[in-house]
Amino acid sequence: MDHLKELILFFIVLWFVWYLLVGPNKDSNKPFLNPPAPISTGGAYGPTN
Repeated sequence: MDHLKELILFFIVLWFVWYLLVGPNKDSNKPFLNPPAPISTGGAYGPTN
């Protein structure tokens, strides 16, 4: 029974860390791994360096 409590506590801590660092509503400035193709503008994706 102690292992079950430890496992539940581990998942609660893991969820809390995820919520603080990433969260469900955090805006990310990171680009996609494979950016989508432009639909109709023919423009470049993301900032140009």
